[in-house]
Amino acid sequence: MDKSRPGKSNISIAVDTYRHHKEFDTLVLGFTYSARFGLEWENQNIDFYPGFHQTGFDINPESLDDSTLQIYKYFYSVFGPPYSNNLSDMLVDMLIVFLESQGKKVLPFAWEKRNIQKKLFYPYIQPDLRLSDGHLNIAGTRHLFNLLQDILDE
Repeated sequence: MDKSRPGKSNISIAVDTYRHHKEFDTLVLGFTYSARFGLEWENQNIDFYPGFHQTGFDINPESLDDSTLQIYKYFYSVFGPPYSNNLSDMLVDMLIVFLESQGKKVLPFAWEKRNIQKKLFYPYIQPDLRLSDGHLNIAGTRHLFNLLQDILDE
């Protein structure tokens, strides 16, 4: 099951994983950057991350108070680093510990260095396997898949 989406936060990754952990014996978790923050409102995801600039909310604007649109403007002055880093690190560490306590095989990886107790895989994906915005291209995605599969096969 692929529960990824553009801009998804570690908070949302942790919540989705917790909701669905009983369905799987093996979980491959790709943790993202700490600056991303996610909320749910009426079963809709609201993702905050630097550079987002209010696009893609996919929420009926009539159902939100106008002041909600200002959240993004002020969000990082309150919840930016170090708060977001500490919260993200705690969620990553605790989620891995929880899953392992449930007898799950967990392969966690991350794109940024984290200050946690559990071991993470930090993949290096060379520039020619990336898009201009830094995301993986098709060949980069295949390369990452193969790296993760090799670890799972060990």
